[in-house]
Order: sequence, then structure tokens, then C-alpha cells
Amino acid sequence: MILIADSGSTKTDWVLWNKHNNQSSNHQSKGLNPFFVDSEEIAETLKSTFTEDELYQVENIYFYGSGCGSQSSQKIVSDGLTLACPKAITEVSHDLLAAARALCGTKPGIACILGTGSNSCVYDGEKVIEEGVSFGYILGDEGSGNHLGRKLLKAIFTKKAPEHIIEAFKLSYPHLDLSKLLQHLYQLASPSKFLAGFSPFVKAHHHDAFMRDLIEESFAEFFEFFIFDFYKKYKYPVHFMGSIAWNYKPELINSLTKYEINHENVIHNPIQHLFEYHQDQHHSLDNDK
Repeated sequence: MILIADSGSTKTDWVLWNKHNNQSSNHQSKGLNPFFVDSEEIAETLKSTFTEDELYQVENIYFYGSGCGSQSSQKIVSDGLTLACPKAITEVSHDLLAAARALCGTKPGIACILGTGSNSCVYDGEKVIEEGVSFGYILGDEGSGNHLGRKLLKAIFTKKAPEHIIEAFKLSYPHLDLSKLLQHLYQLASPSKFLAGFSPFVKAHHHDAFMRDLIEESFAEFFEFFIFDFYKKYKYPVHFMGSIAWNYKPELINSLTKYEINHENVIHNPIQHLFEYHQDQHHSLDNDK
């Protein structure tokens, strides 16, 4: 049995694959970011998601997750996986490698994440060789859901948005004044998710000229900080993954075309592509034996 995971802070997508009969099943559990859960909690999550027999048969685990960029955080996850699957060989990696493998497979490329947050990396077909510098939702995350939310809210509350957009916003969020907005931003546990929560409003009005400019400005800022230098240096095609890339695909493609950036894949969720990547890798290993 092979177990593949793509984990964020909110949820984890799993594929359990029996490579002997080529049967697979999809599962979902809570997020397993090692900043918020310990090894024991990770083990208990697996035990409540899979049967004891399934976990005992797992031989390899490929876990990609938010918060898994350091050795210490990777060890927390690896220890938890081993507690649940004592026979398994584990590989714990950052979500940028998930993006690279899901988007590029074994070909070189620039892999970008545009979801609640944003980031990018350069992938040589085997490993990530350079990463973008992500400053998080306060100083960075250009092009992301929370960046769109920040730009929208600033335009609404400074009255830079057109009157019809401001009126539509008031109808959608009648109880949100500046005082409550600041309270949410400074007191909520996940302000980046709160900001990204305004993306559906942006999407609902994406045909409006003001909103279209806001979206494309956000993408242009992402290109400036996360793509241009990599693209100039490597000339690799650019790929995108995440809810914002997927839901705003026409605007994203239009912006890429405007800046003459060679682009290829745009996907929403990586788990199926990661499954196909590891299928190919195991089939290649079996053929080499």
C-alpha cells in the first residue's frame, strides 16, 4: 500500500493506493500542519481516517504539507506517521514540492501557488532549486486570496471603489464597518483566511472594469515578486495551482499573455496529479528491477 497526502492547515487530502491490484481510494481528514498539531494527534488522525489493517499494510508514505519546510517540523509529521504506520518508509516535504511535482511532473518548470496565500519555486524536474521569498499576509502574498481581500477592503473603506461596488459590498456585508473590520484583523486567529473570504465577492463582480483591474493588478504584483526574476534566469514555463489560480483562470491567462509569459498548467487541487506522479515513479522502479 502507498499513502499520498496533500495537507494544509484546514484539511488533508489522501490517496491510498494498492499498487498490486492498482486500486485506489480518496480520503479526507483535518489539516495536519505541524505548527498546530503534534505527532500523537497526527497518528490519531490517521487511525480515525483509515482502518487498522490498511495502516499496517502501508509501505510508503509521501506527505506534502503546509508548515513542513524545516527538519524539526518534518520530524513531527514523520514521527506521527510512523506511530500509525510502523512498517512505512516516510517522505515528508513542503507544499512547494507538491506543487512542483503535481504541475511539472519530471520536467523543469516554475511552479506557483495562488490560494489563500502565494509562493513560487523553480523545479529542475527532480527537486526544487530556488524558492520565492514569501512574507505572509502582512507584507506579501501578492496575487493570493487574502491579497485580493486586502485590496478590495482598502478600496471600499477609502471610497476608491466605484459607488455601485461600495453599495453592493454593503448589501453583502451589512454589519461590517471599519471598527469591526479592524477588530477581525487584529483578534481573529487566522486573519489571512478572513481576508481571503472576500474573494467570492470579487469573483461575483469580476466582469466589472474596476474589479477586473483589481484582479489583474494583484496578479501583476505576484509576477513582479515571484516570477519575473525566475523566468528571466531559467526560461522555464510557468504553472499554477490553487483556488485563486483556478477560479480566476481567465484573468490570470490574460495577465500572463499581456506580459508574454510562457505558461502551461493551471490546476485547482494537486492530490490526483501527485497520485499520478507517484504511480509513474513506482512503475518506473518496478520496470528497472
